[in-house]
Amino acid sequence: MTHPSLGLPPADTTAGLPAAATRLRADRHRLARLALENTVRNVAGFDERYDEPALRLFLRDYEQHVEQFARALETDRPAELANYAEWLVPIYRRRRVPMNDFIALLAGLRQAVATTLSPDDNVVAAKLFDAWTARLRHHGRLAGDHKGNSIVRFFWKGAGIADDKWV
Repeated sequence: MTHPSLGLPPADTTAGLPAAATRLRADRHRLARLALENTVRNVAGFDERYDEPALRLFLRDYEQHVEQFARALETDRPAELANYAEWLVPIYRRRRVPMNDFIALLAGLRQAVATTLSPDDNVVAAKLFDAWTARLRHHGRLAGDHKGNSIVRFFWKGAGIADDKWV
């Protein structure tokens, strides 16, 4: 949403699919539960990597994800969803959630949202989810989110010498 003090008009809530966004908002609690169930079912070991408080946080976050997605759907402004994705990256990094797991959470949300929207609305929703996922994949390349290349790590740390001085 644009900031009113900048002189820009607010986002038009009728430019996209306002009826679909209303259905998503009305069904957000069920969608959050269904999305988490989809993620746990589709990603092997997801429930083992995260304890119950972390899963509850994911469930709580899903409701806000649905709200932001509905806002992007009704205003037909995917940039709002991309900005929201940028805002989420530091939060999930602080929680030590890799971007691949967050992308898996979005895949679960994508499946859940498909149950509420019509087939025509799902075409638009798929484009929004693709843009959201692409933004997160960009951040998944950063250091700390994956193991990296073992050969580069070996040379970066140095081969080491056998005595105690260089290990």
